[in-house]
Amino acid sequence: MKWMIKVTCITCLCALLVGCSDRLSDIREAVSGINSAAETAASAVGRDVHEIRAIAIEYKDTSFTVNDLFKTILRDVRWDYDAEKSELHVRGTWLAPLFSEQPWDDAMKKQLAETGVVKVTCTIKNDKIDSARTNVTLIFNDKKIVEMAGEDALQHLYDTYLQK
Repeated sequence: MKWMIKVTCITCLCALLVGCSDRLSDIREAVSGINSAAETAASAVGRDVHEIRAIAIEYKDTSFTVNDLFKTILRDVRWDYDAEKSELHVRGTWLAPLFSEQPWDDAMKKQLAETGVVKVTCTIKNDKIDSARTNVTLIFNDKKIVEMAGEDALQHLYDTYLQK
């Protein structure tokens, strides 16, 4: 009788451990994915990006940095710099009051705050943002719903920063 109880316990334990090994493999894969994403993010924010983020901006008697600008007007900011083209690519989630002139209701604003992606591309020349070569796009449900370019786009970003 004791022999049967031991065999039953060992069988149950083996069954549990087999199920756990699948979960353990899933956890290892998830941790590996997180680690590689972190390594990619760390390498994307290189020395060039840090230098660009520190560039000072003077606008309407106010001084702020490129970092201050984007960290204030966007959420979940991601940076990338293409040194060959001297282009800074900033991506983040929409925050009010960016594009406040748009006639969006509260429900739309809530959805944009959750899934609206803002992409900004600016060319850096002589440690300044080239206003003529600035593009700002708001993407919602894989569609461009707002697109601005040039000096108007850059001034809109600056004005939004000053509103916050």
